[in-house]
Amino acid sequence: MPNTPHFELSNVMDAMIENPNMFFAVVNAEGKLISISQTLLDLLEIDRAQAQGKHILDVIPDGKLPEVLRTGRIDDADVLWVNGHKTIVTRVPIMKNGEIVGAVCSSLFMDIATAQELVDKFNAPGPETDLDIVINELIDSPSIGYIVIDLNGKITDINQTYLNAIGKKKREVIGHPIKEITPHSRLPEIMETGKIDTVDVWTVNNRSMLVNRLPIKNNGKTVGAIAHTLVLDTTVHQFLLDKLQETDDVVFEGLIENPHTGYLTVNKDGIVTLINKTMADALNLKTSEVIGKYIRDVIPNSKLPEILATGRTDRTDIWSISPGHDILVNRMPILKDGQIIGAIVHSVIMDMAEVKDLIQRLQDTQQELNIYKDVVSSIYRAKWNFDHLIGQSYDFLNIVAMAKQFSQTSSTLLITGESGTGKELFAQAIHNASPRSSGPFIRINCAALPENLLESELFGYSEGAFTGAKKGGKPGKFELANGGTIFLDEIGDMPMSMQTKMLTVLQERVIERVGGTTPIQINARVIAATNKDLEEMVRNQEFRDDLYYRLNVVQLKLPPLRRRMDDLPLLTADLINRLNIRLGTSVQRISDEAMQLLNTYSWPGNIRELENILERAINLAQMNSRIIIEPADIPSLYDSTPEFPVEFKSMPERIDDLEKHLIIQALENAQGNKTQAAQLLGIHSSALYRKITKYDLS
Repeated sequence: MPNTPHFELSNVMDAMIENPNMFFAVVNAEGKLISISQTLLDLLEIDRAQAQGKHILDVIPDGKLPEVLRTGRIDDADVLWVNGHKTIVTRVPIMKNGEIVGAVCSSLFMDIATAQELVDKFNAPGPETDLDIVINELIDSPSIGYIVIDLNGKITDINQTYLNAIGKKKREVIGHPIKEITPHSRLPEIMETGKIDTVDVWTVNNRSMLVNRLPIKNNGKTVGAIAHTLVLDTTVHQFLLDKLQETDDVVFEGLIENPHTGYLTVNKDGIVTLINKTMADALNLKTSEVIGKYIRDVIPNSKLPEILATGRTDRTDIWSISPGHDILVNRMPILKDGQIIGAIVHSVIMDMAEVKDLIQRLQDTQQELNIYKDVVSSIYRAKWNFDHLIGQSYDFLNIVAMAKQFSQTSSTLLITGESGTGKELFAQAIHNASPRSSGPFIRINCAALPENLLESELFGYSEGAFTGAKKGGKPGKFELANGGTIFLDEIGDMPMSMQTKMLTVLQERVIERVGGTTPIQINARVIAATNKDLEEMVRNQEFRDDLYYRLNVVQLKLPPLRRRMDDLPLLTADLINRLNIRLGTSVQRISDEAMQLLNTYSWPGNIRELENILERAINLAQMNSRIIIEPADIPSLYDSTPEFPVEFKSMPERIDDLEKHLIIQALENAQGNKTQAAQLLGIHSSALYRKITKYDLS
């Protein structure tokens, strides 16, 4: 076959999977979608741009491909809900040189063997294989045939199953016009119209097939066509020709031998004409004991004669096929030219006792989840948005513009900046402007909790995980953040052992509760923040380099207040208004002299320090019955006595002195109440206790 751009492997594979009766999705090792069929996009009601390159859980929250990536297991047949549609799917890991490099999910119209061959061939080591070899080996199945033509209607590829069907050798076919080999072929018509021929019956050399015909496209233009067929035996073909020309898609689905689906058909006289192995096994009968018999001689309680008499359709009925064994079934008439010529019962083989128990548990769980969701939403809600961020300086406006862009992605975000620059406020604004705004915003301070508690706070714990563990266990912050955002503050203070676990979570989007064994999928955007130099910490082996690179997908570096002093008047006015509301005071503004003091200060504590100083100033002004903040209300900046010793000190030493001074003032204002002092300082009480010990203030 000519190796031309018109017949790149991706073009042909795209045509093969653009099938309305199946869907297909492929992810890479990171769980990001690299291929997705139009059928699945249609089910999801999104376009390709909204899916390609996104993490699979952002597109299909209930998808399990990350588990396949993590474990390497094959999901032979599982139920997947896609936007209200239930289908049975197969999931297979993609292996290369013994490593998992991706995973594929397909509906069960493609069997597991074909899917495995597909991914194996795609990832075979060595140079790229010619398309004809790839496709022949890829779909070399005794029951599935493929034939491909180019823009000129000439056969460019065909597999052995199709060759056997037409009784030809490959050298007699390749390069010849399709009409010479199969005069009645409709592939040229498909190529001309660009339309998909979904399901048709085709006969050649007395062999019968169900055939799908699809155009092959490149850059939106049709460059060829492909037909792929399911070879059927004579009995099935005769039934199709005579009785199934007008039928429900469920018949085509039932014709495929499926261990999870059974079917049985009768003709207009109620004589059984078809039964698959799954149904026969469920009835504890052999096919030979059923075919040709009147339905009620075999199954006395069958309702198919009623379907023949009335033409009605039974949807999702419970059928007792034996004592204690109920299954769900659909029954419908088979029509031809408007006349009933038969009937079919199509079932999903399930133990109804288990289904009823499952339904009850699902109803109970749904009630719990609704309550749980309402509680989470009320507690974990982001309050700040971009309108609340005050400033007009160039640096600030540039950062806000970047943050607005980042809000529209689901990528992990790292926010850096000195203490007090507003990292959490930016994280909340980004969340509220994102598509996840209706979900929770969960915050956890990685520096505020000891290592043994941090893991259970992040990942939760199972019942009996440790002494005192809550009955039934407890969800962690990652579980609470599902559908929303988790904000990891002070990520630079996370212990090394936890960094390893965090890396695994970010890579696989899966967690396990402490003491648990069941993987839990997470669907939360991660925003991390730190006031530390992570690059320097990586160089000093104090922070994992792989975690840093995983966190630093996109970065937002907030400027300190001293670099945006033009914004100081705006920030001061805004904070005075907010503090008046919170404190119930009525201070109107700050005097020019007092504002000059603020302008000459270096603000090592940034906006948080500005807020604390203004709060003290408002309290002092209110005590002295003033509505304007004067220099005397800012004693820490107004006193002539220097706040630090005259001798030279390094910046870290000066910051420590300032921090100690602020803690002493907060404790004095709170009359020794450490919880209130921590609130005044805007830090967690556990952090305050550590700092009290650090500065020997106990």
